Amino acid sequence: MSRDDSFAPLDATEPYDVCIVGSGPAGMVLGGALVARGVRVLMLESGRGLRSWFTDRRIRSLARYDFTGDTDYPLTRTTSRVLGGNSNFWTGRCERLHPSDFERHAYTPPENPWPIAYADLDPYYDRAEQLLRVRGGPRSGFCPPRKAPLPLPASPDISYLHRLGDALGVTFEDSSTATPTKTLRFFKVHREILPAFLNSERTTLVTGATVTRLLADGDRRIVGAEVKGFDGTTKIARARHFVVSCGGIESPRVLLLSRSEQFPNGVGNSHDMVGRGFNEHPNVSFTGTLPHSWGTIVPTNKIARTHQYYSTYRAEGLGSVFPVMRQAWVLPNHIAKFRLSNVPGTMLKGLGRVFRAPFFVGAGTEMKISPANRVTLSPSRTDLFGSPIAHLIMNFSEEDRRLLDRARGLLRGWLSRLQVGSVRELEVAWSRHHQGACRMGLSPATSVVDADLRVHETPNLYVCGSEVFVTGGAMQPSLTIVALALRLADHLADRLRTAERR
Repeated sequence: MSRDDSFAPLDATEPYDVCIVGSGPAGMVLGGALVARGVRVLMLESGRGLRSWFTDRRIRSLARYDFTGDTDYPLTRTTSRVLGGNSNFWTGRCERLHPSDFERHAYTPPENPWPIAYADLDPYYDRAEQLLRVRGGPRSGFCPPRKAPLPLPASPDISYLHRLGDALGVTFEDSSTATPTKTLRFFKVHREILPAFLNSERTTLVTGATVTRLLADGDRRIVGAEVKGFDGTTKIARARHFVVSCGGIESPRVLLLSRSEQFPNGVGNSHDMVGRGFNEHPNVSFTGTLPHSWGTIVPTNKIARTHQYYSTYRAEGLGSVFPVMRQAWVLPNHIAKFRLSNVPGTMLKGLGRVFRAPFFVGAGTEMKISPANRVTLSPSRTDLFGSPIAHLIMNFSEEDRRLLDRARGLLRGWLSRLQVGSVRELEVAWSRHHQGACRMGLSPATSVVDADLRVHETPNLYVCGSEVFVTGGAMQPSLTIVALALRLADHLADRLRTAERR
């Protein structure tokens, strides 16, 4: 085991089996699964610990990128350079994509369907849920299929929100959530997974190590990763296989930066596909107030979600939606004796002096895949190592706007039927889910990586993360990222073992 802020491990004479660029959920899970199977892993992380993210301006500057488009996408708090990646800011939500996401639908690029099906990921979803200790309790028939129920959640009882759903004819469930063992609330991969990874003698982790480009030989094999440090040091990391897992903006940037005689447009970009198809999850939401009795409230934050409308709008040629309901003040269990007639006000009548408590509804929506929405390199701005920063271009399509309006109409209907007062629509918010810019597929003319996540144009380079998604669905991507990382670990371990036998 080695964890080092110096670059000494990069002087190793023997190449590592696998070099992973990035230590977020994809890289960390992949690394842990590989070393468990006897693979020697070098992990390179551009940042350091979370404290450095807040105190070192040089590290924060590496997360900057340019943006153009009509979506008004935020430039801050969307990417990070820190050990554990964006899991440091993750709430732990873990939903599976639906089987329909992997099938052809209105948002599937006609020339590039998913090369895998839900059944291919199903066993890895099971493993991912076990690894992340996902809790969520019983699932309805609207949810993606599974072989066994999730363990009951540790979060508070959401029976009150269930009763609101009953009044609307909507089935709500607990949010499937990763449960930490080493922190009080949120699952952090550097706390939960990194210790076991570092305990292996097959592990080498180098922090403060920024990969500025990948180096290819005449056979288009990646033979090294150029690594630069804040002190001006430059070295080459060598491995048999490389995996780029830097997130949905930085992964395509690394490929685009890696121009050479073999790859004049960047690695994997002979057909100008790297960076194209970037998509996100725009959210519409409303706040308001519901009546409650003064003597019967408990301050807490309870969240319920419904899969019931996931495919409702696909018949209109639109994408999926994933609504959420949140109540900041929830009635204790003994109030469950009272029967909800039509609306909460009816149920609460006569229970004492009533006041109005905060209430929230929202819905994440799917974006249509557009080749014009893409990650490119900035023509004018560079980072502290002299490399062009990423430039994100993202605009709403007509279908995106129509789907947002459909979601607004759905939520306004709920608010009206529940007699929610003081309703206010919030600005469109973003989930910070960076997807699709290195999507998988069967052909290098329409995609960047194959079904095993290997870059089409190279024999030993892979990309892992939500950047390989063909379509974005409306689910949180984290569980699918982890499932794909576990699947890639099996593929790489088997490939290395086969090579040893030859």
